[in-house]
Amino acid sequence: MGLFGKFKDYQATRSEKRLEKAAKLVKNPKAIKEDRWSALKFLADDAEGAERVINALLSRFEYSLEHGILDSREKDLALKGVIRFGEEGVPVIEEWIKKTDRIAWPIKALKAVTDEKQVVESLKAALVLEDVRFDQAKVDKNYDILCYMRDFQLSGFEESISHFLKDSDERVRFAAAESLIEQESNEVAQYLEPFLSDTTSENRRIKEAVTRAFIERKWPVKDGAAFTDGYISDNARLSQQGLVERV
Repeated sequence: MGLFGKFKDYQATRSEKRLEKAAKLVKNPKAIKEDRWSALKFLADDAEGAERVINALLSRFEYSLEHGILDSREKDLALKGVIRFGEEGVPVIEEWIKKTDRIAWPIKALKAVTDEKQVVESLKAALVLEDVRFDQAKVDKNYDILCYMRDFQLSGFEESISHFLKDSDERVRFAAAESLIEQESNEVAQYLEPFLSDTTSENRRIKEAVTRAFIERKWPVKDGAAFTDGYISDNARLSQQGLVERV
């Protein structure tokens, strides 16, 4: 191997070690803040290799510092670094969103480098459909994803969202109901109608939101027999035409 080849290998080894050191500093909330900032600057501005660099930067979103201004400053820099790779980083960000329970900043990065359709597909893929009632982090993640989904049209995915209407966490049920209500399709009414006859205190907030949606969207009630006295609640009833109206 010639002198140039040896120098090239030396440079590659040096860059590799620097990247590894920077990645360790970025993911360590107890690292000296000046060292962590320098590592972030290197990764965000100069380091090469999209997959490794993006994963290292995304790890900064896994914790929050007590000093809010410093925390935001570091995360803004990490975000800038992820966005630097453009569409090349989309698969890396999507895989991260699937495995992390902290999705806010990764979603922000994804929105910056791809279109709405891809963001929606990523959110769908990240939802945890199995029973996660004993894993609060997963419950919170599903809640966060469903909140994001309220802003998008999810044609063909309504039934999957309806799965969360029976979740043990009221926040998740409410977010799922709101996501369905925001859909343009009238087919979602079939998933929401059972809440009209729900008398439990646990679903009071959801029932009110669904009642309001049935009134505003003029959705007909399919199972009118569920309301023997014609009343859905103290301030809503079923009309002779099978529509929900305020009392």
